[in-house]
Amino acid sequence: MDTRIKNYADTGDLKSLKYVFVDSLDVDPTFERYEEEYNYCKSTPGLLEPHVELTPFVKDSYKWDENYWTGLKVDLIKNFSEDRMDHMREVAKVFLAEKYQRIYRERMERRKSEEPQKIVRQPKAEILRNTQNQMPRQSREEQEQHIREKKKEIEEHNKRIEAEGQINHIEKKREELVGEKKSDHKVKDTKDSSKKALGIAIAAAIAVIVLVIILVLNSRNPLETEVLMELRRMMV
Repeated sequence: MDTRIKNYADTGDLKSLKYVFVDSLDVDPTFERYEEEYNYCKSTPGLLEPHVELTPFVKDSYKWDENYWTGLKVDLIKNFSEDRMDHMREVAKVFLAEKYQRIYRERMERRKSEEPQKIVRQPKAEILRNTQNQMPRQSREEQEQHIREKKKEIEEHNKRIEAEGQINHIEKKREELVGEKKSDHKVKDTKDSSKKALGIAIAAAIAVIVLVIILVLNSRNPLETEVLMELRRMMV
């Protein structure tokens, strides 16, 4: 409990008490911060007054705006009735809804964090049994994981070897094709050269024969005849 508010109540300082509770909902729209003090102070003689109709209570929450809220606070100073205080607590949930929700949420989170952690104690025998059951399971899981990793490494290695073998085979075939093409070109060049040489020899022989025939036909002396005969032997 707030000692300051308690002192106001104990000394009968009604004016100070009214101002505290008039502003209390602006500070904490949930009113939880002042709940204990308010219940304590209600028994203070002269604080709570019989309700007097000043500004009529509005039931439509859509009309609970700032002007209405200010009017209620002024009326509470003039006539501090429990009915007016209760009505203001309801209006605060709507008019100060954002602040109300934020304070409420923070309070719940704080309480949750302050709650002691529940510790479930197990018998020593059960703890030992659970530990023994968990250790082999973890060991098997680690072994299985290790086996899977090794298997994956072997498969990847085999795939690389297979791919390299295919590449080498393709390269070898390409070299063989290139070699065959070169051999075909050499044979073709040799055949072409032989054909050319044979053609030249045949042409030369024909030219010599034609020349001999011409000389024989035109020959008029023994010397020329002898020359022609010598050329014919040379050709044979």
